[in-house]
Amino acid sequence: MLFNIATLAILALATTVSANGKPGQIVQITSATNWCMMMPPVRGGDIAQNEDRAVAFCTQDSPLAPKARLFPDGFIRAAHFAQGDGYVQITGKIDHTKYGLSDNDQGGQYDLKAPVGSFCAGYSSYVNLIEPHADIFCIRCCKNKKDCNTGKSTYGCKVVVPGDYSDSTGPVPSSSSSSSSSFSVPATSTHVLPVSSSTPVASPLTSPIAPTSSALVVTTTTGPVTSPTSNPNAAVANSASLLSVAAIGVAALLAL
Repeated sequence: MLFNIATLAILALATTVSANGKPGQIVQITSATNWCMMMPPVRGGDIAQNEDRAVAFCTQDSPLAPKARLFPDGFIRAAHFAQGDGYVQITGKIDHTKYGLSDNDQGGQYDLKAPVGSFCAGYSSYVNLIEPHADIFCIRCCKNKKDCNTGKSTYGCKVVVPGDYSDSTGPVPSSSSSSSSSFSVPATSTHVLPVSSSTPVASPLTSPIAPTSSALVVTTTTGPVTSPTSNPNAAVANSASLLSVAAIGVAALLAL
């Protein structure tokens, strides 16, 4: 029953979206792996020069974004979802070469006014910037227009949509072969800590953590563990002690 109600709600919203917006120019934000933003309709297109012709690209097919395209494979490097009072947003990193964008493209902004007919499903306003030269992007959808800073496009993403622009999640595969999008962790890295006399030495019987593709491995180096017999002075002392004990034993036997 709950499933049917939820399905009907989604269909009703999708119908409203289709009626109010222009198919192919509707974006939506549901989660870090299910969202859309506007981009030039042709590979290699300039961001600012296509403000009137931009179309929606998504991580996966969505009834909230009819006729939207899917992001090119490897284009989204990292996507960070955040929400506040009356708004949701996605910020992150791109690989502009995956869509043939220019290294010198300083970027541009898409919003309700450009392209005309575009909007974000379920919200009254949105602002979306892409900066190919810096390989970052941002999109925020707002209930209240004042929460979307559409009048500051020249300030760039980090001012218009403050958020996380780190590249910590690794490449996001295209959804062209799957109904969902997932993140992969970047190559394993090793962080070496300085050796300290107060740093406890791990037991040699402890099994090391093997690097995997699904976790960031932190390796702590505390210096070599010295074996007690590896010290030559200690070995000589030990031998002398054993000889002394043997001599006392022999003397005791002769006395008998």
